[in-house]
Order: sequence, then C-alpha cells, then structure tokens
Amino acid sequence: MKNILVFGATGPQGRPVAEKLLAEGYKVRALVRDAAKAEGLAASGVDVVTGDLADPASVSAAMRGQDGVFLLVSFVTGRIEHARTVIDAATEHGIRKIVWNATGAIAPEPTGNPAIDIRRDILAALERSGIPFVALQPTVYMENFLLPFITAEVAEKHTLAYPMPEAVRCQWISQLDAASYTVAAFRHQGDENLILEISGPEQLSGPEIALRFSSGLQRSIDFRPMPPKEFGALLAFGASADLVASYYEQVFVDPSKMTTNVDHQRVVDLLPITPTSVEDFARMYRSQFSRS
Repeated sequence: MKNILVFGATGPQGRPVAEKLLAEGYKVRALVRDAAKAEGLAASGVDVVTGDLADPASVSAAMRGQDGVFLLVSFVTGRIEHARTVIDAATEHGIRKIVWNATGAIAPEPTGNPAIDIRRDILAALERSGIPFVALQPTVYMENFLLPFITAEVAEKHTLAYPMPEAVRCQWISQLDAASYTVAAFRHQGDENLILEISGPEQLSGPEIALRFSSGLQRSIDFRPMPPKEFGALLAFGASADLVASYYEQVFVDPSKMTTNVDHQRVVDLLPITPTSVEDFARMYRSQFSRS
C-alpha cells in the first residue's frame, strides 16, 4: 500500500496525517477545497487536488490510483452524505483500506446530538461497504487547551480552565498521536476491521492535568472547572457551540460521560506509536501558555 488519499488535509487533524504519511514514504494525495491553504503541503510533496465532499465527481476523480483513504468528516459541518460519497467512490475504485478518524467516541445508542450520532451512521456505512477499515475513536484532544481563551487564562492567571468537574478522569490524546495511530493503521497487516478507542497514556483529573502543566511550564498552574455555558459562549462555532455546551452540561451531571478507561497499552501494542503525555504537550506549546 503506497498511495493514500487524505481528506481534511488543511485542518489540524488531517494535516499531521498527510505530513506523517509523507515522512514514512507514502505517496500522498490531498483533496482540498482551497488549494491556497495547501501550498505548504504541495511544496513538501503532497499531490494536492481541488474538490469538495459535496461534489461526488471530484471525490471519485481524486480516488483514482489510490490504495488507501484517510476519512475525516468535520465535527461541526460534517454530513453523512459526505462520508457516503467517499465510501461509494472507494468501492468504485477498489480501495484496499479506509482509516477513519471518528473525532470522538461512537455511541452504542443514539444520543440525540447530531454531531455525535453521525458517527454511528458512518460506521454502519463502512460495515456495509465490505472495504477493510480501521475506525479510530480519540478520547478528547489536548489541542482543546490551545483555544485562545484557555491559553490566555493560563498565561495571565496561571489557571487552566476547562468545562469538566474534578470527578472526571480522562486519557487526553494529542492530534499528533492520532495522526501517528493513523499511519500505524495503514501499516498494520491484515484485512480485519478494527474499531479502536485511542488515548494518551495517563488517566487524569483536572487538578492532575494542572500538575502536569505545572511541570511542563515550570510554574504553578491551578485548575478551574469552567461552566459549560461560559465555554459555549466563548466558542466560535455558531449554533454548533450550543451542542458542545450541552454535552459538557451532561458531563457535569454525570462525570462518567467524559471519564475514559481505554486499554492504552493494548492499542499501542497493536498500532505501535510513541505517545505524547500532557506534560510533553504543555512543554511543546510553552510559548502559547506564557505571556509574550
């Protein structure tokens, strides 16, 4: 498997996938809506083609000559039709493997939240297709801590604020690790379908995350459980921000909704990567968490 088509390559989840695949010697093609946003990828050797998930002809054209597909559907604007377009084109062109980043957990039952329930529909479409696939379910991204209003509070008030109660214990994952798992999934031998939860190596409460930040930033950081409505008001997602805030309101009622119990070592044994810790992450982005 040498030729991989990447969707979402200009975004924060898809770009590191394209970059890591390229670094591993794969030939990478990226379907993008705006080629100007992919100039850096093109310069590095990615075959950039323009198209849109809402345009089946452009998706089919991009699929020609590919062996594998990285599927990513936007949490905010994604539609089940977009995923079906990709899966139909993959079937048409004999794609050997699809690696799908579900952007979160696939709920066992409908939740009533369209942004979450779409994952159930995408999984069903993949299972019907007969194409071998790997479905990766990241826990919660560490990059959420890079939201400007969060970094500002760390820099100015030495406080890490996030909308979760202290009872939550979550295994946060970096988007870079999710990309590494994606590359490992393409390397993985065998045609069996894999549906995996992926996480970071530590199960941490909010105060424990603040301790890791303290070590990474070399100064004392406290934790503040941010009210979900405050978080939603600060997001720039439009109507989707209400869905996000609603989820975190549920977490405050039932912390188990965000608490994770992923068998991290099992997944690393299956798809070997070098994981990023929360302390590593804080150190990596120290400049963003500090006053300029």
